[in-house]
Amino acid sequence: MLQHMKYVIGINAPEHKITPSGFLRATLEKGAQATPIADSLALANTAGHIKDLRLKYYQRTTPTQMSTADNCDIDLVQAYDEITIDTTSIVKFGLHFDQATIARYCDEASATVAIGGAPTKFMQEHLAGLMAAMNGFVGKIDQTLLGQIVWGKNAVSGVNTSTTVNFNDDSTVNNFSEGWTKVLTDYRFNEGQGKPIVVGSGLIDSAAVQAMMPGMTQYAQLNNSAASGAFDYYHDIYAAATVGSNQFGVFMPGTFGMVELDRYKGFRAQQLGLSTFWNMAMPFELPGSEGILGMLNIDFQLRELDCPTETTVGYDSVTLGAGYSLIMSKRFALWQVPSDAFLASDRLTGNNGALRYTATNS
Repeated sequence: MLQHMKYVIGINAPEHKITPSGFLRATLEKGAQATPIADSLALANTAGHIKDLRLKYYQRTTPTQMSTADNCDIDLVQAYDEITIDTTSIVKFGLHFDQATIARYCDEASATVAIGGAPTKFMQEHLAGLMAAMNGFVGKIDQTLLGQIVWGKNAVSGVNTSTTVNFNDDSTVNNFSEGWTKVLTDYRFNEGQGKPIVVGSGLIDSAAVQAMMPGMTQYAQLNNSAASGAFDYYHDIYAAATVGSNQFGVFMPGTFGMVELDRYKGFRAQQLGLSTFWNMAMPFELPGSEGILGMLNIDFQLRELDCPTETTVGYDSVTLGAGYSLIMSKRFALWQVPSDAFLASDRLTGNNGALRYTATNS
């Protein structure tokens, strides 16, 4: 009988570690999903029917449009602009558990457990396999979202390319154009409301750690410690490869979000043939994600195989033994404030609430 190594290791079990996926976590916690409008970016209702989702918006006026004459002239007829929201990406992963293999494990492997809103009980081994698959699943969603970011124009620089911010290594220097002072004053100049959301890795991660733990650094007397409560930081190791080495994003709350198409809800959550379909939010904490990852709704299909079945895994043809195949998938896309949300004559033209920076330390 085989005992599971994770019970020996505990919280540092390798199969349960989740690479920090800060942008996905920020999207779930601070994006449009966190606004008072429930399911604001959901493309399927609770009955399982897919709907069109369109958002309308006005462009604000500018001082140059105002009249200084006392008359009855009409200066502007407001008209809505609209955007249609859709999903463009899918992340999917399928697992198979054959009964003959589970029979070799200890008794708890075949014990049943109810999780979340699943309509059928899982074997413990099914749940263990699901947990081990979550790092790749969560990480791929995060990488995809990072790759879909459209950077807005920074009103300070006038462009949407990366602005370099130096976090000075000289404790006697307090330069207003550097460090967190630069990040926060840029945010103010871009008329950001609420706490800025900072996402990245590398040098910005070191700067954030020092800001949150000022006692460990010689810079506590400068602006590091003062900044610690002025922003929300999300560590994302994938950002280095997707956004750029030592680059980080500063986002305004609510200006981005994840469009979601949850297929197996309502009438589509059902037993169909030898498969059971349902949608549920992952009901457990993901160790290593630096906190609880916001509830992420996932579509599931549990398919019974009552006899050996030949299929393709990767590029190889294999025979699956009798057992269960568990397929999880997520349809989604990144939504952001449109780049034309401001008039061409507006000081914030091209701003969409996403500012790009590169951190240095010299």
